[in-house]
Amino acid sequence: MGYLQQFIFFILVAQPFMFISLTHSSLANGKVNILPPTNTSDKVTLALYYETLCPYCADFITNDLVKVFLSDLFTIVNLKLVPWGNADILGDEPHCQHGEDECYLNTIHSCVIYHWPDVKKHFDFIRCTEQQSSKKPLVKNRAAMWKQCSEKLGMSAHRINKCYTSGYGLKLLLQYANETAKLKPPHEYVPWVVVDNQPLKDDFENFVKYVCEAYKGDNKPEACKTQVANVSSTHDKMANRIHPGCYASEIANLG
Repeated sequence: MGYLQQFIFFILVAQPFMFISLTHSSLANGKVNILPPTNTSDKVTLALYYETLCPYCADFITNDLVKVFLSDLFTIVNLKLVPWGNADILGDEPHCQHGEDECYLNTIHSCVIYHWPDVKKHFDFIRCTEQQSSKKPLVKNRAAMWKQCSEKLGMSAHRINKCYTSGYGLKLLLQYANETAKLKPPHEYVPWVVVDNQPLKDDFENFVKYVCEAYKGDNKPEACKTQVANVSSTHDKMANRIHPGCYASEIANLG
């Protein structure tokens, strides 16, 4: 019985220390530093509604939205990419602002987002294809545009193409159509950027500021501490009448 009492005493004394998880610790200079666990509920939802052949979407994705991953901002962001934009459904078929090639690439993006749900993985693919689409002259072979990116990133082109040819990609795309149609207020153009259900409208390039303001967690990333000095000049562009995006009412001009 004496041994049993000693064992129970040991368990009671040791119990508080048994719940210190090394997954929330880091070793530095021989010391164990206990870090606060990440609370995913604190993350800010940053959503981009776009279409693949809109030059303004390409510019925003390649030069602005990439900031999420070029800093520690990604630690507080739940990034959603919605490839539908100003497309419409006539009968059972989608019709896109910049023609059949855009519907094709919107579907390819939908497939990649589905098969590679890791946001950094599918964002890298989307950014790569948007860089390709903005090159002059435009790549004429629409499949070559994205296959270069899948090869570069080690993503199965066969898997992506099967998603498209099987019709499953279209089902995914129509889900994005439904999600876009539910926007309140409705989008006016693309790129259309929303932070925690609040549209940024003409100030979309300053999304970092709005993400940081919406974040209610205790540990703000360095990107939020330095963003004031890096506020973009969207309002200056508007004052100079530089077009902010692709409107549904516009006639596609593919040059």
